[in-house]
Amino acid sequence: MKREELVNELFEEFDRNRDGVLSRGEFVDLVKYLIGEHGLAASSRIFDEFDADHDNVISRDELLELIDKYWL
Repeated sequence: MKREELVNELFEEFDRNRDGVLSRGEFVDLVKYLIGEHGLAASSRIFDEFDADHDNVISRDELLELIDKYWL
């Protein structure tokens, strides 16, 4: 699966309000899904690292960067 397809599928599943970005809460749910309960403590740090424009949401492009770096 291409990473763009993966990001699209993740957004479909976790962007629950369909606004095109992942809120901090949606992102925490995504991290929990991908790496389990032990990832919850790191989710805030990861969110802050990849929220490049500091708008308190993760865009598709920011999620692509995260996937590139951590190869989730």
